[in-house]
Order: sequence, then structure tokens, then C-alpha cells
Amino acid sequence: MVSRVAVALMRPRRLLVEDDGRVIVADWGAGTVIEVAPEGHSTLLASGLNEPAGLARDAVGALYVSVHAEGLSGEGMIVRIAAGGSSVPVVDGLTGPTDVAFGPDGFLYVAAFHENAVLKVAPDGGMVMIAATVPSPAALAFDPSGLLHVASSTEGALFRVSPMGEIEVLARGLHVPSDLAFDPQGNLIVANYGTQELTYVDPLGQARKFAVVPEGTIALDFDADGNLLFVNWDGQYLMKVTTHLTIPCPHCGQAIPVRLREPSPPSPESSPPGLARPVI
Repeated sequence: MVSRVAVALMRPRRLLVEDDGRVIVADWGAGTVIEVAPEGHSTLLASGLNEPAGLARDAVGALYVSVHAEGLSGEGMIVRIAAGGSSVPVVDGLTGPTDVAFGPDGFLYVAAFHENAVLKVAPDGGMVMIAATVPSPAALAFDPSGLLHVASSTEGALFRVSPMGEIEVLARGLHVPSDLAFDPQGNLIVANYGTQELTYVDPLGQARKFAVVPEGTIALDFDADGNLLFVNWDGQYLMKVTTHLTIPCPHCGQAIPVRLREPSPPSPESSPPGLARPVI
């Protein structure tokens, strides 16, 4: 079942699905971060951000946002969203950070798009470069074993980085990979902004088509039940693909799984001419 979430967006760049089903969206075009409840109600978490691009929560639940800031040298930053919606800078002086992720070591990792590098941020704000040869890193994700995966949009490649900073090419031939997500079973799915396909990449680097999505799909995530959510940069919307449904048993009240037939791929949606392109 495919449904469009009724929330106004301008140029959504990233989403983060919480364990309770809430969805956090970084709206690059509006300069905002919003929270969308399962029933569709939205709440503004932060505004006035210059191209928010990446989202991550730390171990205590604080939300961090990478601010791309038009790719201007030294203007990019990482901010923490405090209670009341204020944005507290954690790291500044960056150039075009596009994504953030917390590693199993508790450190914050940053995809520095215009610096062709991945950085690790210590609690005191100090930075260490752990990968300096990743062209245009657009997305970060840690697998269940703790290995960092990095999508290079210009190379159409997926890199895997060890805790020691050793870099290996996991897959090539992707089409402007713009986001990465692991589903609840640990499967890696890639959003390709340059095509209408989501790609499954196995641990050995073998890639195959996972799903067909509308043109302009730029980021994805999975909820705790394995349902797919994605945002579309061109169409400016949030979609949910529900594959795991339950109904209450009329006798005992327990949830009963409902099996869906495999749907036909959605019809491609062409984007209007003249739209701004994201940095991916």
C-alpha cells in the first residue's frame, strides 16, 4: 500500500524515522527541520537553517543536523536542536557537509561533500579525518556490525570504511547515489537520485534492483516494522510504502499480520522543468 503523507515540503533532502513511527525531515529548500507524527500532524523543530542536509540522533536522543550552507568555504556546520527549537552549533568551519551519522563508538561522523572526506567529531568538537579519498560523499550509514558505508554521488560508488580508516570500494555503477539505509534485517538499500530505482547491495558488493520509485526520490528510511518511507526532491513530498500490515483479532485482540500481494511498480513521475538540483 502506497500513501502520500499530507505535509508541505519545499525541497526535502533527508528523513529519519524514529522507533515510535515519527518521521524527522530536513527540508533543504525551506531551511527547516520538521517532525511528522504517524497520524500526519507536523511540528516545526527548527527553522532558519541554511540548507539542512543530514540528520542523526545521539545515544541520549539529541538531534543533530548538518547545514550545507550553499557549499561556501568554512560556512557549513553541525548543529544540535535544543528544546524550543534553538540551534546550538556543535561544529563549524566546514565546507558543504551533506550528512551525519553516529557510530557505535559514540562519535559523530560527517560527510564533507566539497572536501571529499569523511570526518569524525570528538565530544569536545575536535575533528579527525578518517577517509580523505571519497569523492563527493553524499550519505553515511553504519551497518549492524559497525562498519561505515559512504555513498559517492559523482563516482556512482559505494565505499566501506573500517574503524581503522581503511577504505574499500563495495559497489560501482550506481546512478547518483543520494542516500543509504539499512532495513530492520540489516539489508542495505541505496536511493539513486539519477534514476527511478532503489538498489539493494549485499555485503559482497553485488547490486540488484530493490524497487522502482518516482523520479526525484532522494532519501529513504525504514520504520521498525520494515515499511519504506522516502522523500522526493522534485515532487516535494513524503511517501510511505506499507508492506507490513496487521489487524486486531476479533477474539483475542492480538495483532494478526496481513500479507499483501506484490504491487506493480508505480508509474514514473516526471519532474517539472527548471527545478533546482540538490547537491548530491
